[in-house]
Amino acid sequence: FLNTNPHNAFESKEKSYRGHGHLQRVSSMIRADQIAERLGAKLNPESGYENDVCIYIKPMVRKGNDFKFEGKRAYLDIIDGHNLGQLALKHPEVGVITCSKADFDIMSNSIPNKVVFIPQHHCNFERFKRERKQITTVGVIGTESSFAFLPDNLKLELEKRGMELINFSKFFDRRDIVDFYSKIDIQIVWRPWEKRLSNPLKLINAASFGIPSIALDEEAFIKELDGYYFPVKTFEQFLEKVDTLKSVPLKTLSLGGKINQRVPHATFSGILLLC
Repeated sequence: FLNTNPHNAFESKEKSYRGHGHLQRVSSMIRADQIAERLGAKLNPESGYENDVCIYIKPMVRKGNDFKFEGKRAYLDIIDGHNLGQLALKHPEVGVITCSKADFDIMSNSIPNKVVFIPQHHCNFERFKRERKQITTVGVIGTESSFAFLPDNLKLELEKRGMELINFSKFFDRRDIVDFYSKIDIQIVWRPWEKRLSNPLKLINAASFGIPSIALDEEAFIKELDGYYFPVKTFEQFLEKVDTLKSVPLKTLSLGGKINQRVPHATFSGILLLC
């Protein structure tokens, strides 16, 4: 699995994966690490991949720039990188992997490439369950810049309810994500902007721990997980859902845990069908 172009090394090693290799997005690092670990695939090999199926996971390519795809067969795992659609147009021989039904529909109607849909997996390989005695934390995970878009009074309103808001942005591998979910009771997913490509990864991750999610609704969430999370359209509705969840017995709070049967972490073994 190649996350970046092996022939275009970056000068900065501080931002590269595990101190070597090439510059990568954090989301690319984590996804690549999970897939390689689960399937026993090569991760950013320097050689010996020329006759392999190579999957490039959301590579760092600026708009308008080109990219050199290699291997016997190349696939672009686009995730939420809608700008990479222009790169796919330049390389119709490269397959494109999508991880939500909504994204599959969008890309299938936008590019001539072969587009495949591999459902989103979750990070909870060990099948941990969040144990709690009471509901005291709400967690949000993402880039630090995205926290500026959270409702202004979120922290204050949670404090009124005796609850703590946990913002988490410093993650570098799957275990960091697992550690975050082991500490929260409810997840909030709040993106008040329209994303051309989106997927329900955060909802699936939380639900695999038995943690319910309250989400500002998105089409990809509805298509994938209708009935497996709590959709809202306003901050007031979010607070109502928080109050409801605090009032229900703890044994019923793990409604989202049903996702384990619907979307097991092994779904990305569907990648093997690409070979």
